Amino acid sequence: MAMTAVFFWAAAGVATLTVFIHVFLGGAKFVRPFLAVEMEPGLKWLAYLMWHLGTVSTLFIALGFAAGAVHPEHADYAAIATAGAAGFVCVALFTAVKSGLSPLRFPVIPMFSLVTGLGLAGLFV
Repeated sequence: MAMTAVFFWAAAGVATLTVFIHVFLGGAKFVRPFLAVEMEPGLKWLAYLMWHLGTVSTLFIALGFAAGAVHPEHADYAAIATAGAAGFVCVALFTAVKSGLSPLRFPVIPMFSLVTGLGLAGLFV
């Protein structure tokens, strides 16, 4: 197996692990308590929608890396997945700075930094 495929499979694995953490641990720790909070329904359900869009987006990132690993001629899928992961890191860093919260409070930063790094390694090895 080429090193490119190894890095892409690793990125796909970390992204898939992120999906499971997001759905099962994040759902229990953040979504259930959030949905119990009294607030304007439109805002509440918009946030719930955004949670699920994050889940689906991360799954597609994992699939992009898997496609690049299985079919080296589709490294462009992995490049798009790398850009998506890097975009998540940038948005999370911006949000941390804007909110005044420590970036350490955003699990998306280390997880997607790792995915981005693995994707870049696969693209440039």
